[in-house]
Amino acid sequence: MRLSLTVNDRPIARASLVAKGWLGAHVSLSQGVESDEPTNRVWLNSMDTSDDPNTEHSKWDAVGLNVGDRIEIEVLPDEKSDPPNSVSRTSDNPKKLFSDVQQARLLFAAIKTCDTALWEVAERARGAEPEDEFRKLAIAIGSVLTEIDRQLISPTLRRHPELLVIAEEMKIR
Repeated sequence: MRLSLTVNDRPIARASLVAKGWLGAHVSLSQGVESDEPTNRVWLNSMDTSDDPNTEHSKWDAVGLNVGDRIEIEVLPDEKSDPPNSVSRTSDNPKKLFSDVQQARLLFAAIKTCDTALWEVAERARGAEPEDEFRKLAIAIGSVLTEIDRQLISPTLRRHPELLVIAEEMKIR
């Protein structure tokens, strides 16, 4: 996969991804929002997921935009592209959990118990609550489980990718 980014007929970057994952172009405009990120910009990025549960994020520098700018994104055949301006790997993330693999396994067992209990609550509520109330509950439970993945499962799998098979068998990932 390969994309090229042009702003006002000026070539900005050609980005590619040859592995499993996503390649994207992003336009961001904002008004009245406080952020550390510059406003009104466009950039290319990719996420290589071939080393699941670890990912590699590549970014090609953002370009500022003004009213009237014309942005062109073109899908190109696979060929040479520009090197990214930054690359980060989740495997380098300092937020990895559990030096002891046995503790990681115990965490997954506790998460499975929690997951099962929460979905049992949802199933009981399915017949007892009005549809709109059940939907709110299901969304809340999904949000909690997503956060458990973000805060506990993913950081543990970054340190112990060999446990991915167990997490998948337990259906917590």
